[in-house]
Amino acid sequence: MRKLAGIVIIAFSIFLGLACAIVFHEEIIGANIILWIISLPLYISGQIVRTSKSEFKHQGKRWVAIYLFFFFILPLLFYLYEFYHDLKEKIFIDEQFIIYEPSSGMLGELSLGGFMILICLFGARFLNPGLKRKGLLNSIIVTTVIFLIGFNYLMFSDYRGIHEEKGLVSSNWKGEVQMISYDEIESIYLEPYVHYASLSNTSDETRFVWKLTFKPNQQKEVVYHFATLTESGLEQTIAIKKLALEKNVHFIIGEMNQETLEWFNLDLELEGLEKERYYELFQVSYK
Repeated sequence: MRKLAGIVIIAFSIFLGLACAIVFHEEIIGANIILWIISLPLYISGQIVRTSKSEFKHQGKRWVAIYLFFFFILPLLFYLYEFYHDLKEKIFIDEQFIIYEPSSGMLGELSLGGFMILICLFGARFLNPGLKRKGLLNSIIVTTVIFLIGFNYLMFSDYRGIHEEKGLVSSNWKGEVQMISYDEIESIYLEPYVHYASLSNTSDETRFVWKLTFKPNQQKEVVYHFATLTESGLEQTIAIKKLALEKNVHFIIGEMNQETLEWFNLDLELEGLEKERYYELFQVSYK
C-alpha cells in the first residue's frame, strides 16, 4: 500500500512537472514556482514513500537529476533558444516580412547544431550522475555554453528575408544591410521538384519540395528553399506570387513531371491541405 501511494504521488508530481515544461515559455516564473515549490518536493516525497529514506540517500541524487533534466534543463534550454530568436525578430523584423531566416547558410545553422550538442551533453551529465570524470564533462559543457553565447552574439545581426516594400533584405554578422528592390529584380522562378532521401541519413525521406529563385538584373541569384510541403510555406509562396504581379516582376512557374506531380498529390493528402488552391499556385490541372 505504501509503495502504491508513493507511485501515485510520483505520478502526480510528473504530471505537474510536464505541465510546467509545456507552459515554460509563456509562464516562466509561474512554471518555476510550481516546479520547485510543489512538483519537485512531491516527487522527492513520493520516492521516499515508495522506497525508504535510506534507499533515497543512495539513489535520490540520480532520481532528482533525471527529473530536473526533463522538467527544468530541457525546457530552460528551449526557452533560451526561442527567446534569442524572438528577440532577433522583434528588433529586425516587422509585419511586412513575408519570409525571414538566417542568411549565412550552414554557418547560420551552426547555432542549432551547437544547441543540439548542448542538449546531449546535459543529458549525459544529468542522466548519468554516477558517471566518472564528471569534471571533464562539466568543462566541455561550460566551453560549449561559452562558445554558443559568443557565436550567437556575433551572429545576432545575421538574417535575410523578403519584404513587401523593400524587396530582398539581408544583413550579415557585421550588421551590414543589403537590399534589392523589386525594380532591380528581372524575374522570379518557382521550381517544384522531388527531394530524394539520402541513403546515409535514416531520418531523411523522399518528398515534394520547391524553391524560389530571384534573378536581379546585375547581381547574383537569390534562392529560397521550401524543404517540406506545409501550409505556411505554400501561403508564403502565394503571397510572393501576388506581390510579383503587383510589382510587375515576371513570375515563372516550372512544370511538374509525372513523378513530381504524384509526390505533390501524396504530400497534399498527408498534410490534409486544400488541393484546388495549391493546384492553382503551381498551375496544375485539377482532377
